[in-house]
Amino acid sequence: MLIAASACAATAPAADTGARNVLFVGNSFTYYNNSLHNHYRALLRSALPEVAAAGRARIMTISGGQLPEHRAGLPAMLASENWDVVVLQGHSRGPIEPETAAAFRQAARDYAGLIRARGAEPVFFMTWAYTDKPEMTALLDAAYTGIGEELGARVVPVGLAFARATAERPDIALRTADARHPSLAGSYLAACTFFAALQGRSPQGIEYTAGLDLEVAAYLQQLAWQTVDDYSKHRADRG
Repeated sequence: MLIAASACAATAPAADTGARNVLFVGNSFTYYNNSLHNHYRALLRSALPEVAAAGRARIMTISGGQLPEHRAGLPAMLASENWDVVVLQGHSRGPIEPETAAAFRQAARDYAGLIRARGAEPVFFMTWAYTDKPEMTALLDAAYTGIGEELGARVVPVGLAFARATAERPDIALRTADARHPSLAGSYLAACTFFAALQGRSPQGIEYTAGLDLEVAAYLQQLAWQTVDDYSKHRADRG
């Protein structure tokens, strides 16, 4: 299945983002399972070795961290590298709780300015709903899409990919027993979604599977591309 899907990857749009150096800012949703950035890099090394060799990816995370808590450390991290993209991931409920939503939005505005001042692109990481709270998906979609549109920034719709996979393939556990944190399959789906968004091409056919069953990995690769493509079209129609 992975080999058959490689034709789709070969005909996907070529990357035009120049996203070689990527910084992921977030919390445990980013660093679980040996970290999202490592799976993203492994996908790059497998599919686009020249891009992987020319850049790097790092994370800056705080356990349980809210986006405003990165205010002190972010300037130093921005100065440490010529980043192409800086990914901003808030606490899973930060953008949607009345007591934290305003602070999330203000931090997003402030950080986008800092990131652009360094010549990098701010990108928002739309997180996923808890297993027992599927209604979070629509709220997170609205919050991240809203701040993305306000700031003219891209949003990577990982949460929509989770919702789609949960509906289509409930046999694939994307979250751990705590109903919140990503399983290995969840982190892999997130990495595939970032690959699709940041590289502008499908991850279908990539050999790196993070040790997942080949059929499961192929499904998650295809779903990631479909979700990014559908979300991009939806935003274009709204714009």
